[in-house]
Amino acid sequence: MVENKEGKPRVSKTAWVVMLGVFLAGIVMAFAQYKVTGVLASPDPTAPSIARDLVLDNATAGWLLSLFTLVGIFLAFPAVAIIKKWGIKVGGLAALAFAIVGGVVGLFADNAAAIIIARVIEGFGLGFIGVIAPSAIAMWFPIEKRGAPMGIWSSWQMWGICGSFFFGIPITNAFGDAFGYAWKNLWVVGLILLVVAIVIYAVFVKVPLEGENHADLNDETAGKVSIFAACKYKNAWIMALAGFAFGISNSTVIAWISPFWQASGTADAIMANNMTGAMYLIECIGCIVFGFVLNAITKRRRFMVIDSLIWAVAFFLIFHVAGFPGAIIMLIAYSVIESAYCAAMWTLCPQAVPDPRAGASMVAMFTVAVDLGMMLGSPLGGWFIDMFTGDYGALAYMVCGAQLVATICYALVKMYNAKGEALRI
Repeated sequence: MVENKEGKPRVSKTAWVVMLGVFLAGIVMAFAQYKVTGVLASPDPTAPSIARDLVLDNATAGWLLSLFTLVGIFLAFPAVAIIKKWGIKVGGLAALAFAIVGGVVGLFADNAAAIIIARVIEGFGLGFIGVIAPSAIAMWFPIEKRGAPMGIWSSWQMWGICGSFFFGIPITNAFGDAFGYAWKNLWVVGLILLVVAIVIYAVFVKVPLEGENHADLNDETAGKVSIFAACKYKNAWIMALAGFAFGISNSTVIAWISPFWQASGTADAIMANNMTGAMYLIECIGCIVFGFVLNAITKRRRFMVIDSLIWAVAFFLIFHVAGFPGAIIMLIAYSVIESAYCAAMWTLCPQAVPDPRAGASMVAMFTVAVDLGMMLGSPLGGWFIDMFTGDYGALAYMVCGAQLVATICYALVKMYNAKGEALRI
């Protein structure tokens, strides 16, 4: 293990190169996942809408986004097996390859069934990269130095969301409807980005040398740890429940905040999408800032609990505050709170198990929980809207309640250091 003059683990330049390689792969994968959000179910009859073109109700339209995560749920633990057997490089390349295949299928799909199948294939990529990337960071960075890289990584989905909302409609309108529907232009751009990402990943991402892997207590015994190792710890289940609750709340906002702003008269379709993009752009920057802040915070779990409680209040208010000035205030507040939350969430996740060798298994377990919540949140939100005849305020109670559950979980969960000792943080 590489150490500095004080005998503490140090971070190599290669570690940051690998981190940026997996980060780029994550961003491109996130764009592939969320490219449908900007054109999903706009109430504006003049705006592009997949739901309207494919004759989908709100709940079914929500599943078009959520089904992307379904395969990810089943592949999270197999991704750990791939890391153990073939390493982070092969796993990441496989993730990007699946996304490319799914993108090609989606590009030529002409009905709801075909586009859903394409989304499922793309979901294979999400299932792999969501576990491989944070596991790679845990391998290359010691616990004391993980705040910054994990904070940066935690913004991966936000960059994809941001891109989809900022550029979704402009890309859709820019190139006509050569593939049947104008919104398929998003698939073309997504495929180009995936090809660039897979080349960069192949060149720059690799596994640490023996003795320099910060995720293993003993490299020689690492292979003996089960891919389901985290499941035997009660503490891991508490952490996973927090991730599940977070996934429900977060995916509901991602899918339905733009339609809410449109339906409430706060903004038209383009402005609402730009507002959503701005929200996640703030979060992208915030995650990076809070990642470096976390390196200086010793009581990270306490920080997480406080931030989660404040976020629950923000979840309640964001679906109640209409009007442009109020929406902008909520947009900024929500973004700052979530960026702090996500940076802390991914930093703490591998520390929820006493054996660092089980860190990848913990990441997989947590990813499954988050993806399950993300999968259910969007259609559940659509169901709430339909049941309450278009009352988006009903979503406020659902998302606030879910985040309060996450807050309780973080108040109960324990964190461990590299030696497996429980920390009072």
